[in-house]
Amino acid sequence: MRIRNFVKKLTFAGLLPMALALSEAQAEEVTLDSTAAIVNDDIILESELDSKTETLLNNYKAHGANVDALTARKQALQTLITKSLIMQLAQSNGFEMTDMQLDSTLEQAALRNNTSTDNILRSYGPNLSKAQAREKFKEDYIVNEVRRSSVRQMIQISDAEISTLAKAIRAHGGVEPMYHIAQVIIPISAEPTENEFLRVQSEAKSVLAKLRNGANVEEVAAKYATSDQSADLGYVPETAIPLPFVPAIVNARPGTVVGPFRSNVGMHIIKVIDVTTNAITPIKTYDASHILIKTSLIFSDEAACAKLQSILDDIKAGRTTFSIAAKNFSEDPGSAVNGGDLGYAPAQSYVPSFARTLESLKVGQISSPVKTMFGWHIIKLNDVKVDRDSDEAFKEKANEIIFEREYSEAVINWERNLRDMAYIHVIDPQLLKAGLKLDQDASKSKTQPFNTHDNADSQQVAKGSVFLN
Repeated sequence: MRIRNFVKKLTFAGLLPMALALSEAQAEEVTLDSTAAIVNDDIILESELDSKTETLLNNYKAHGANVDALTARKQALQTLITKSLIMQLAQSNGFEMTDMQLDSTLEQAALRNNTSTDNILRSYGPNLSKAQAREKFKEDYIVNEVRRSSVRQMIQISDAEISTLAKAIRAHGGVEPMYHIAQVIIPISAEPTENEFLRVQSEAKSVLAKLRNGANVEEVAAKYATSDQSADLGYVPETAIPLPFVPAIVNARPGTVVGPFRSNVGMHIIKVIDVTTNAITPIKTYDASHILIKTSLIFSDEAACAKLQSILDDIKAGRTTFSIAAKNFSEDPGSAVNGGDLGYAPAQSYVPSFARTLESLKVGQISSPVKTMFGWHIIKLNDVKVDRDSDEAFKEKANEIIFEREYSEAVINWERNLRDMAYIHVIDPQLLKAGLKLDQDASKSKTQPFNTHDNADSQQVAKGSVFLN
């Protein structure tokens, strides 16, 4: 990994003066990219940190927020550390993308967003070459894929939760309020000490007062942010708001600031910017078939992809049918006996890359080979149904809402666990001078947690909050 390159750079830098006897003027022209942080056996370079900091500052400026460079730099480093850890996890699990899969994923993204692949690559900035932008897109895709695939396994939703919310959605009569919301989250440990809880509670009250006095939400949120997500959450449907937050938000007029509310990851202060109504989106279900080829130590990604491409060529040439090929070759025994047919299901019921590919297909179309955590697939879309009124449709919608509600908090906990198990050493002089403290230290012994729930000022703990950065 890059740590080896880092060592080589240092060795090279040390030998240059002796080996080449550069003049002082020549030596000044040699610029080596230094290290901002070490994350396990990976490194984050100062150039990466500088670039990410500049991007965040530009984003804040676009939102009218005057965030200082040091705050943005700290946020940028936390984002890059998390990205590095997820990329390392992907590598250790053999998650890679071939150039062919990258091309296919780019084309699908362009199709979904009604744009071109060149426009997507240009969105990464004017200073990157096409190859560099492709690499950035690839990294972002892998990070999102690994994150969502890992976190979805942590979320358990009961039938009772689904039924209760389904009834509430139906009661809205197909229309529900939408709240344009921005928030500040003050992070708190999973098991905070009494001192930590009291400190966070005091800060939450201070933030509440600042926002009520007109402070910019983005500026205030930047101080506490652990990712590069905006404080502005856009319009959120009432059914997606955590139940403990609902009474205060639904009774708030635009411009009102409410809170603090407690979740498992921190204290939330929320500003209601606007209120509107929106029709509840009907459920779309897809009847799909697939052929799965698994990889192993002796059967590589390239071999699996090539085998599927050969099968796909035979289907397109009329030498076989999708159903027959699935029965003969698919390594998903549950669907292979049915010719690969998976039946009707929402796209969200599949892992992300499978779902995105499915949504991009036209009825009757077969995809190029697609990789997921299970192996390589080709996917055929047989039919699409739009269901607005059945009980099953409302239950599917409820399941989708609950998943998204809980997903955000699960992501924070999952990323926190990744950091807790990692070796992280910050070297960046600007952040060290400012006294940066990472939000984890696995070497420290745990102190007795404080029962914060009994001490929160009328703050119910919100399970699965959508209001999470």
